[in-house]
Amino acid sequence: MNTLSAVPTARLFPSIWKLIRLRLLLNWNAFKHAKIGRKIGTILLVILAVAFTGFIFFLSWLLLGFLRSANLTRYVGFNVAPFLQSVPVLIFALIFLGILFSSFGVLLQALYLSGDMDFLLTSPVPIRAVFVTKLLQAVLPSFGLAALFGLPVLYGLGITGHYNLLYYPLVLLSMIAVTLAAAGLSALLVMLVARLFPPRRVAEVLGS
Repeated sequence: MNTLSAVPTARLFPSIWKLIRLRLLLNWNAFKHAKIGRKIGTILLVILAVAFTGFIFFLSWLLLGFLRSANLTRYVGFNVAPFLQSVPVLIFALIFLGILFSSFGVLLQALYLSGDMDFLLTSPVPIRAVFVTKLLQAVLPSFGLAALFGLPVLYGLGITGHYNLLYYPLVLLSMIAVTLAAAGLSALLVMLVARLFPPRRVAEVLGS
């Protein structure tokens, strides 16, 4: 396994990538040495997540196509297009608020109560890289859950509305930006609270 360079570097992004690459390597090694049952369970979980994403996309495609149909407009007596145009804003707002509140406890554990934090802070990498890497690792599950539900709906909206091809990568980039903004704000709140109260005590209050 590659180790961290012995010479400290002031470059932030290469250090972040190095820490993330080492974490991915550790996870891969843990998967390779896991029991057969756990490997099969992990693979099945990934397959189910992909199938669930496809199912949500199919349902959203059918529903949004129905909402855009002329028959529905004649039946309800008004155009639903303005509502459909506001769907991306609603989804991004829900993602921002969801990650902002759900990431607080996770970031508290990752930044102040993690067992490997002392080792990482003494490693020859910038301290900022350690905190950014911890933030990314903590927010990744929340981003995956948001993408699992949000991307199929947004992509279904684009397909039924015949949006430009640039819409699809921009939706993903916007979701990443919203996730990082919410996680960054949550991390600032965690650091503010940790300066006022003991982190372990805060974790106990959140867990009670």
